Amino acid sequence: MGAGSLSLSGEDGIHRRRWRVRRRLLHSSYRLLHSAAYFLAGCVGFVIFIAMLMIAESLIYAVSGVSLSPWSVVVAALVTAFYFSPIVRFLHDRIDQRLFPERLDSLAAIRQLGAGDLAQLPPENVERSLLERIATVCSRSPVALDESTADGGRRCFCQPKEAPPPAADGVVQPPYVAAVAIPTAHGGTSWLHFGPRTDFLPLDEAERNGLESLARFAATSLEHARLSQQQAQAARLDSIARVAAQLQSHDLKNRIHDLEFLAHHLESGALDPEEIQALVVAVRKVSGRMQTLMQRMTDPNAPLTLKRKPVDLRRQLQREVEARLWPEGVRIFCDLQPVPLIHADPDLLFSVFENLFDNAVQAVNKQGRIWLTLRADGDMVEATVRDDGIGMSAHYLRHRLFELFSTSKEHGLGIGLYLSRRIVRLHGGTITADSAGEGAGACFTVRLPIWRQAAERKEGDDAP
Repeated sequence: MGAGSLSLSGEDGIHRRRWRVRRRLLHSSYRLLHSAAYFLAGCVGFVIFIAMLMIAESLIYAVSGVSLSPWSVVVAALVTAFYFSPIVRFLHDRIDQRLFPERLDSLAAIRQLGAGDLAQLPPENVERSLLERIATVCSRSPVALDESTADGGRRCFCQPKEAPPPAADGVVQPPYVAAVAIPTAHGGTSWLHFGPRTDFLPLDEAERNGLESLARFAATSLEHARLSQQQAQAARLDSIARVAAQLQSHDLKNRIHDLEFLAHHLESGALDPEEIQALVVAVRKVSGRMQTLMQRMTDPNAPLTLKRKPVDLRRQLQREVEARLWPEGVRIFCDLQPVPLIHADPDLLFSVFENLFDNAVQAVNKQGRIWLTLRADGDMVEATVRDDGIGMSAHYLRHRLFELFSTSKEHGLGIGLYLSRRIVRLHGGTITADSAGEGAGACFTVRLPIWRQAAERKEGDDAP
């Protein structure tokens, strides 16, 4: 078994060395033929020089009667120098067209790009798949897209993934050799950066024009794919709204009424143990959350109205943790420090933490640890929910986590974190996530501004 693997590895190394040698020979032959073009141009230039010398001598002799004049040499040399460079370029182009037909053909490359199916790919794979195709059809590596966003930001996609990001504003820096500007739908400018050809052929004007045509087509294809996905997302949103409305009107609504009916009878006094009263509170709480959930599912983008009041976040989190029914296999560790009051809508805000708790429990698969911390940080209050569960990839964390309908769960809807970010932002705060990678857990951080009146009151109490 070990010998077999060594044999395969050695054979692969031989193939790679042969490929490198072949590429070097190809590049050397290319340079040799281009050098030969200069020699041929010199020969043609010499013929032109002799011909122009004879013509100039004849004209000068006919005008002045002088058989030999230095001016005839000057005229012949100037004419020869004027035509030498165009002759060299002409010979270079003919050599490339005849002997190096693999130079970029923009029409053929566009046909091979096959960008029509990009809209069928998952949203997080569109840009990388397009760059992979571009790298293949133009035989260049690496390839990168430096894209400007509507809010003035910037995001980069590279192929291969480990390639260094390009410089901003179309500045060409190694390992890239060319950058093509691409207009965006929101009026900005993005840049498509190209690395050197895999066969080491230099970049000339004809190939640059081909890359520009390919970049324009790629930009159009990418815009079309994104618009198609937005339309599909809107259709999905409409479908979910219809289904949610039907559920709310029938089965789920009936179940909520059943819970309310049961709670009413339990409160009537027929059953008096204290545990029953706690159950009543829990049933009412669950039914209220179910109603709120269905209302938000009907339209995740519906306007949210805050009903603010002073909130002791530490006390509320303690109550939430104690009242929640945690799975037996989950251990919760709390480090809740005293913090100033915040001005918030408690129902909306604690739906955020409830969603973070739900996600953490699902991430540890009901068998793991969850840490909840709370502390003051300047004029902000910072709460974190951390777990040792399945974690997230860096690409998903950076590009997809808080987007509507984006979910890594098999049966998830991708609505919870989207709504959570909307609610936190309405409170003037931020919600961020961090993960060391898949299998390394995740940590969500919620930062909220303290209530100014509470801060002012505290400063007054501390004054001498």
